[in-house]
Amino acid sequence: MPKAYRDNQTQLLAKIKEQYDGPPLEGPLRVEIELRGEGRGDIDNIVGALFDTVNKVLWTDDRVSIIPQLEVSWQKAKKIDSCWKIKIYMLECQETLL
Repeated sequence: MPKAYRDNQTQLLAKIKEQYDGPPLEGPLRVEIELRGEGRGDIDNIVGALFDTVNKVLWTDDRVSIIPQLEVSWQKAKKIDSCWKIKIYMLECQETLL
């Protein structure tokens, strides 16, 4: 991985650890990500980078069985106003009747 990518991961992880110091969540989870920024990069790469960074920190794994629901939104903003807001919800297990 390029140095800039690793540096961004380190910064993101430090910010997340400032706000969450619990054990990794086991799921099932709903994750909502709100991105504000200049709009550079592909959304799947941005989400992938986030998931690579926080795997085993915010959740035990990023498999679909752990995170079956994901919502991502983006809004254009100046670099100085750029931010990521991440919300995580525990989903209740619902029994399916056949």
